[in-house]
Amino acid sequence: MPGLFPSLRGYRWQWLGRDALAGATVWAVLVPEALAYATIAGVSPVVGLYAAPAALILYAVFGSSRHLVVGPMAATAALSAAIVGDAADGSGAHFAALTAALAVTVGLAALLAGLLRLGFLASFISEPVLKGFIVGLALTIVAGQLPKLFGVEGGSGDFFEKIWALAGDLGATSGLTVLVGAGSLVLILVLRRTAPFVPGSLIAVALGIAVAAAFDLESHGVAVVGDIDTGLPSFGFPDVSLDDLGGLAAGSVGVLLVAFAEGLGAAKNYAVRGHYEVDADRELIGLGAAGLGAGLSSGMVVNGSLSKTAVNWSAGARTQLSGVFVAPLTVITLLFGPRWGRPPAGTEPRRS
Repeated sequence: MPGLFPSLRGYRWQWLGRDALAGATVWAVLVPEALAYATIAGVSPVVGLYAAPAALILYAVFGSSRHLVVGPMAATAALSAAIVGDAADGSGAHFAALTAALAVTVGLAALLAGLLRLGFLASFISEPVLKGFIVGLALTIVAGQLPKLFGVEGGSGDFFEKIWALAGDLGATSGLTVLVGAGSLVLILVLRRTAPFVPGSLIAVALGIAVAAAFDLESHGVAVVGDIDTGLPSFGFPDVSLDDLGGLAAGSVGVLLVAFAEGLGAAKNYAVRGHYEVDADRELIGLGAAGLGAGLSSGMVVNGSLSKTAVNWSAGARTQLSGVFVAPLTVITLLFGPRWGRPPAGTEPRRS
């Protein structure tokens, strides 16, 4: 195994400010996204935050990308909900424990694949396929976020089904929600053009929080995250049986394929921009370590995120130290943020 923290080799202290600022910007984006993706996975929103700190640090230790940000993502969250839903057999109390167990099994599968040096399989995925995957993923993200921009419920399914559902819901558009969302987008785009070194995403989030609090936007129909109990997760192996793990094994391979393709595509995209290379085997090991950390922290499946990596790059990150900065900020959010909600039933680790 090559050295740890590969992205920090030759680190220059002049980069510290940019990495810290990028970390704060990513944190501002990660928190609401993690809460949302946990609900897609069918678990309490706070589970998304539980998954992030260990995953971010462990990927920085083992991963080869300087800019990739790992965390809960929509595609793997949806797969997690489907796989766990079948394994849980309708048992809500067992659902969260199985979700954490799936993160562990995906992590173990990725670690094994990386140690067996199966990353070469990624070379069979052509550049047009990777670019097509990235474009398709971006369109899927847009289709998933547009209903929130218009303040409507939206629909499920693929890109076209979501857009069709959105078109049918436009009559219920919330004008104030559109104003807040469009104003935030305009602010980010203007700052990117006029002041590219200013973290527009972070400023937009901070300003949005201030405006929502000052004008009580929730009472006027603008959706907010809401109150959830504070507190750290339970640490340890999820309380599941060997039979449960066996039932998750086959599904974990499918999740791994999606997670690896998505993360590798984002990592390669920004490696080209930054004029460095990523190692597919190390990416598997980094993904595996991140998944294990997330699962043993009562979390959920994680993988490389194109949207958060884009934010990280735009904010000026130079190394994985930006992700390391995100981890304690997320812990602080869990400890001192709004009331994020009690750990859902079934997340307690097995005690010996």
